[in-house]
Amino acid sequence: MPRPPVRRLVRGAVGRATRRVRDLRGPTLSVVMPVYQGEEHLAAALESVLGQRYRHLEVVVVDDGSTDGSRAIADEVAARDPRVVVLSQPNAGQSAARNRGVEVATGTYLTFVDADDVVTREGLDAAVRGLERSGSDLAVLPYQRLEGGTVVRPAPWIRALHARPVEGTTVSERPDVLVHAIACAKVFRRTFWDAAGLAFPPGVIYEDQILTAQAFREAAGIDVTSTMAYSWRRQTASTSQGQVTVENVTARMDAADESLRLLEPLPAVREERALQLLKHNVPNSTLKLERADDAYLEVLVQRIPRLVAAVAPDRYAREVPAQHRVMNALLDQARATGDLAAVWRFVRAEGLQSQLFDLVPTSDGPAIDLPGRLDDDLDPVTYLATAEQVRLRTTVREVLAGADELVVDVRAWFPHADVAAASLTARVLTGRDTAAGEVERTDDAAAFTSRAGTVRGYPGSGWRLRFPAPATRRCELVLTLTVDGPEGLHLEGLRSHRLTL
Repeated sequence: MPRPPVRRLVRGAVGRATRRVRDLRGPTLSVVMPVYQGEEHLAAALESVLGQRYRHLEVVVVDDGSTDGSRAIADEVAARDPRVVVLSQPNAGQSAARNRGVEVATGTYLTFVDADDVVTREGLDAAVRGLERSGSDLAVLPYQRLEGGTVVRPAPWIRALHARPVEGTTVSERPDVLVHAIACAKVFRRTFWDAAGLAFPPGVIYEDQILTAQAFREAAGIDVTSTMAYSWRRQTASTSQGQVTVENVTARMDAADESLRLLEPLPAVREERALQLLKHNVPNSTLKLERADDAYLEVLVQRIPRLVAAVAPDRYAREVPAQHRVMNALLDQARATGDLAAVWRFVRAEGLQSQLFDLVPTSDGPAIDLPGRLDDDLDPVTYLATAEQVRLRTTVREVLAGADELVVDVRAWFPHADVAAASLTARVLTGRDTAAGEVERTDDAAAFTSRAGTVRGYPGSGWRLRFPAPATRRCELVLTLTVDGPEGLHLEGLRSHRLTL
């Protein structure tokens, strides 16, 4: 029998050795990607997954009955890269597609990527390496938004969560992790997924809230990572972002209730989640009242007061912004009386756009002069501003560093306040040295535009600062703005910015 060519033997041996070396680089990460009518963005999603740093992948694409070119795109990528597996099923919804992908996934770790999103190059790698080090059950990864071709920073609560990375924590130790309520931008250890009985509830929308509440409750170890990992594309027609229907808002509230039910064994954690819902999720539903009808409003009337009751009154008053507390109180009032008129007046007067309205001093502290404050039969403390609502806002507009002078253009203002007569002091810190700046006003003022297009400007909030040129390329800019308004209203705030010249 003729011997095979030596070249084929060598090539085969090298190939087997390469595979063995690759196997030693780390455990397999299974990426489950459901797709339905996703031909517009699917190729970019797959390209991002296959091109990110962690190479030991298994990508399971589940075509959920698409009638466009999604299956053909997935097949084309799979033909080029053996790490990609493509499955098809009759249309059954995202939960069923994800569950089907999990059934066939074989990796040590499991993550989910939607077919219109992309991953960064570094994030999944950092998460898997961290899990290998910590032994935790899941990792929670930072995510940001895509608006067309623009990357938008994460929401403030997501930034705050990932500003404090940790390995091996629990939901009782870090209940703030519950703000990360999407299934994507997480990496699960597969043995944990199976032992905890995790699965996406079929036929349910907002299912991620339910699954993540269960996962956080069951996890003995959670890693919170700091490397940006995931970019989700904002789609105006998506379930969570575009629909204003009774069915949609009922499903959102059902998911919130179920997530709180799952957290009942952990009362402090459950309260934290209820507060998060009132601060970040409920406003998404109440803001849609500008496009809703009485039937939609009736759902909120029946459901939101129950969420308010789940939070201690002092935390609720301290952390939920005034306009949302007023809205929730009006909903509770409507539940008792059956009269929706006061709610609709508040909505049509743009009461939820609180920056359109001024601060007023009261014996209990600064309140926001929201529509109906002196007419609706609500407790006056409902209108009190939170500390966050009277926090100084500053932005650095331009930095010009010359040989002898540093010039910085900034905006500085307090939401809800007239800053035309405010005073600003500015300092630059370089090591132990401090230099005071000369301050003059500019016409570059801040402004707020409501969802309906109403503009509230902050005349006098633009400033030009002049300092002697610092001796180093890095320095800290410290701004202090003071407002002494009518009837004894006093506001003072300090903010700092690090500058690289």
